[in-house]
Amino acid sequence: MDHLELWKAIKETLRSQITEGFTFNNFVESLSPLMVTTANNTTMLYLTTSSSEVADAWKGQESVYFASFVTAAMQATMNLYGTPTFVQPVVQFIEAQPVVVEPTVEAASKPTSTTNSFSVSATALNPEFRFDTFVSSDTNLEAYSVAQAVAKDPGKQWNPLMIYGGVGLGKTHLMQAIGNSVLEANPNARVKFITTETFINDFTEALRKSQDAVEQFKREYRSVDLLLVDDIQFLADKAKIQEEFFNTFNAVTEVNHQIVMTSDKLPRDIKGIEDRLVSRFSMGYSANITKPDLPTKVAILRNKAEQEGLQIPNDVIDEIAASVDTNVRELEGVFNQVVGKLRFSPEPMTVDTARNILDSLNFKRQRTVTIEMIQDEVAKYFDITIGDIIGKKRNKEIVVPRQIAMYLSRDITQESLPQIGRSFGGKDHTTVMHASDKIVNLISEDTTLVRQIQEIRENLSNS
Repeated sequence: MDHLELWKAIKETLRSQITEGFTFNNFVESLSPLMVTTANNTTMLYLTTSSSEVADAWKGQESVYFASFVTAAMQATMNLYGTPTFVQPVVQFIEAQPVVVEPTVEAASKPTSTTNSFSVSATALNPEFRFDTFVSSDTNLEAYSVAQAVAKDPGKQWNPLMIYGGVGLGKTHLMQAIGNSVLEANPNARVKFITTETFINDFTEALRKSQDAVEQFKREYRSVDLLLVDDIQFLADKAKIQEEFFNTFNAVTEVNHQIVMTSDKLPRDIKGIEDRLVSRFSMGYSANITKPDLPTKVAILRNKAEQEGLQIPNDVIDEIAASVDTNVRELEGVFNQVVGKLRFSPEPMTVDTARNILDSLNFKRQRTVTIEMIQDEVAKYFDITIGDIIGKKRNKEIVVPRQIAMYLSRDITQESLPQIGRSFGGKDHTTVMHASDKIVNLISEDTTLVRQIQEIRENLSNS
């Protein structure tokens, strides 16, 4: 489960259950999601607040908010993941760091007022979101490589960095990995991670409070070394907020400090984003993340099983990976459900029992991709013939697609090298190895090639 997505869904349900105005704004809206964990069959959503009063109000199962939260979570998880889940709220008090401002003579002569106190939302990086827990593959290699480069030398070549792609593909993980890496190298670095919703709420609250609050907001957001902003698409159609973000963006980047953002699509494709912001966002580097291929899904689930100390047979993991063809978030969600059901089942943990559970969840193994299907898709993509793919022509317009087809055949199918060679006009297995290695070496330096392979993979998945 994604903590941001989960909290957003729960909060919207709570909005209709808890009195609007003071109660909701202070005891629900003021909370920030930190992480979601599952241990001993108990799922817990950790939230932070800068108010000890709010933290106390949420403490324990006797809290007036506990029952409403659990009910809202059951509804939210049913809507998001298809299965209602008991989620327990854990609200932690994190004291806001005060911003010290030297008062002017005029201000010092005025009585202090506490009615307009303001503090910027405190957010924290998820310590589990690191580069070593992110499974890299062809579908995300570009974003992964650029993110590592930014983490090593922030504020230099790729600023801002925009990571874009569909829901649940690892954008937030990769962005926070940059923050965790920067803090590991320099614990004193000023790193701020926020959602766009948090930025909007902070700025709106500052405007409501006072001019001093607005100045405090600006100091907090513009004095960072690294600003991480999740889901930038939610700036759309908010002119006043876009103006403030534009000014914040300029203030951070003008001193060569780094900004990293995520979005569901390229900024130029987001309706309602001003041209000047699109222009600023395009100054740096935009990296795409797409759906994981089968080997990547298998690697993700094996990595997850290892991290959680689970002994899951490889063929069961393979079956789950082959049955979920949406995104990483749903893949891990289905994995948790299947493993949970298998744990409490009297039947042995086999592919057949896993398949029965997957069927009950409306997930079935995807069709097998063959060498012939790959050849056909590559030929259509590059506007050549299958005869060209399996023939002997040596011009570049034919050789590169042929090498891509061999690489994908070796990567996706279970066929042996000799069999792949025979399917490409009787070529030797060493030719297949050379072609595959050639593409692997080019991937690390040719972003166009990475994009082409990603698109061919997606076409194979969707056809």
